[in-house]
Amino acid sequence: MHGAKRWYFPDGFLPKGKSGERVSHESLCVMNLSKIPAKVRMTILFDDMEPITYELEIPSMRDLHIRLDKLEPSLPREKPYGIFVESSVEIVAQLSRLDVSEDHYTLMTTVGYSEG
Repeated sequence: MHGAKRWYFPDGFLPKGKSGERVSHESLCVMNLSKIPAKVRMTILFDDMEPITYELEIPSMRDLHIRLDKLEPSLPREKPYGIFVESSVEIVAQLSRLDVSEDHYTLMTTVGYSEG
Protein backbone atom coordinates (compact mmCIF):
# COMPACT_ATOMS: atom_id res chain seq x y z
CA MET A 1 0.00 0.00 0.00
CA HIS A 2 1.04 3.63 -0.37
CA GLY A 3 0.98 6.30 2.31
CA ALA A 4 0.90 6.23 6.09
CA LYS A 5 -1.58 6.16 8.98
CA ARG A 6 -0.21 9.24 10.78
CA TRP A 7 0.59 12.63 9.25
CA TYR A 8 1.97 15.80 10.86
CA PHE A 9 1.74 19.39 9.60
CA PRO A 10 3.23 21.75 12.20
CA ASP A 11 2.74 25.00 10.21
CA GLY A 12 -0.97 25.71 9.83
CA PHE A 13 -2.33 29.25 9.44
CA LEU A 14 -5.58 30.68 8.06
CA PRO A 15 -4.76 34.16 6.73
CA LYS A 16 -7.38 36.88 6.57
CA GLY A 17 -8.15 38.23 3.19
CA LYS A 18 -10.63 38.21 0.35
CA SER A 19 -10.25 39.26 -3.28
CA GLY A 20 -13.51 39.23 -5.19
CA GLU A 21 -14.94 35.75 -4.79
CA ARG A 22 -11.60 34.27 -3.66
CA VAL A 23 -11.03 33.79 0.08
CA SER A 24 -7.71 32.99 1.77
CA HIS A 25 -7.84 29.39 2.98
CA GLU A 26 -6.02 26.15 3.63
CA SER A 27 -6.97 22.73 2.29
CA LEU A 28 -5.95 19.35 3.61
CA CYS A 29 -5.80 17.05 0.58
CA VAL A 30 -6.27 13.37 1.47
CA MET A 31 -5.91 10.48 -0.99
CA ASN A 32 -7.26 7.04 -0.08
CA LEU A 33 -5.97 4.34 -2.44
CA SER A 34 -7.26 1.42 -0.35
CA LYS A 35 -10.27 -0.75 -1.12
CA ILE A 36 -12.06 0.36 2.06
CA PRO A 37 -13.09 3.78 3.42
CA ALA A 38 -10.57 5.59 5.62
CA LYS A 39 -11.81 6.76 9.00
CA VAL A 40 -9.75 9.91 9.60
CA ARG A 41 -9.32 11.94 12.78
CA MET A 42 -7.82 15.40 12.31
CA THR A 43 -6.66 17.17 15.49
CA ILE A 44 -5.79 20.87 15.38
CA LEU A 45 -3.25 21.91 18.03
CA PHE A 46 -2.71 25.49 19.27
CA ASP A 47 -0.14 27.10 21.55
CA ASP A 48 -2.76 28.64 23.88
CA MET A 49 -6.08 26.83 23.23
CA GLU A 50 -7.46 23.34 23.68
CA PRO A 51 -7.23 21.11 20.57
CA ILE A 52 -10.13 20.85 18.13
CA THR A 53 -10.82 17.39 16.65
CA TYR A 54 -12.73 16.55 13.46
CA GLU A 55 -13.83 13.07 12.32
CA LEU A 56 -13.97 12.43 8.56
CA GLU A 57 -14.47 9.49 6.24
CA ILE A 58 -12.61 9.31 2.94
CA PRO A 59 -14.24 6.83 0.53
CA SER A 60 -12.19 4.12 -1.16
CA MET A 61 -10.17 5.26 -4.19
CA ARG A 62 -10.94 8.94 -3.62
CA ASP A 63 -8.99 12.19 -3.22
CA LEU A 64 -10.73 14.80 -1.06
CA HIS A 65 -9.75 18.45 -0.62
CA ILE A 66 -10.98 19.53 2.81
CA ARG A 67 -11.29 23.31 3.11
CA LEU A 68 -10.17 24.11 6.66
CA ASP A 69 -11.97 27.47 6.66
CA LYS A 70 -15.31 25.67 6.19
CA LEU A 71 -15.05 23.23 9.10
CA GLU A 72 -17.44 23.30 12.06
CA PRO A 73 -16.51 24.34 14.63
CA SER A 74 -14.63 26.97 12.68
CA LEU A 75 -10.90 27.58 13.05
CA PRO A 76 -9.67 31.04 14.08
CA ARG A 77 -7.96 33.15 11.43
CA GLU A 78 -4.54 34.75 11.94
CA LYS A 79 -3.65 32.16 14.61
CA PRO A 80 -0.89 29.56 14.11
CA TYR A 81 -1.75 25.89 14.61
CA GLY A 82 -0.48 22.40 13.83
CA ILE A 83 -2.39 19.49 12.33
CA PHE A 84 -2.15 15.83 13.39
CA VAL A 85 -3.97 13.36 11.12
CA GLU A 86 -4.67 9.72 12.09
CA SER A 87 -6.28 7.24 9.69
CA SER A 88 -7.60 3.68 9.96
CA VAL A 89 -5.85 2.84 6.66
CA GLU A 90 -2.80 4.22 4.89
CA ILE A 91 -3.48 7.56 3.16
CA VAL A 92 -1.43 10.27 1.47
CA ALA A 93 -1.89 13.80 2.84
CA GLN A 94 -0.84 17.25 1.65
CA LEU A 95 -1.52 20.75 3.00
CA SER A 96 -2.07 23.75 0.72
CA ARG A 97 -2.56 27.43 1.62
CA LEU A 98 -3.91 30.16 -0.66
CA ASP A 99 -3.34 33.72 0.60
CA VAL A 100 -5.19 36.45 -1.30
CA SER A 101 -4.59 39.21 1.26
CA GLU A 102 -2.06 41.08 -0.94
CA ASP A 103 -2.26 42.46 -4.49
CA HIS A 104 -0.84 39.13 -5.69
CA TYR A 105 -1.89 35.63 -4.64
CA THR A 106 0.45 33.32 -2.76
CA LEU A 107 0.07 29.53 -2.92
CA MET A 108 2.01 27.21 -0.61
CA THR A 109 1.79 23.44 -0.58
CA THR A 110 3.64 20.79 1.41
CA VAL A 111 3.55 17.07 2.05
CA GLY A 112 3.65 16.47 5.79
CA TYR A 113 5.88 14.26 7.88
CA SER A 114 4.42 10.75 8.02
CA GLU A 115 4.84 7.52 9.96
CA GLY A 116 3.10 4.19 10.33
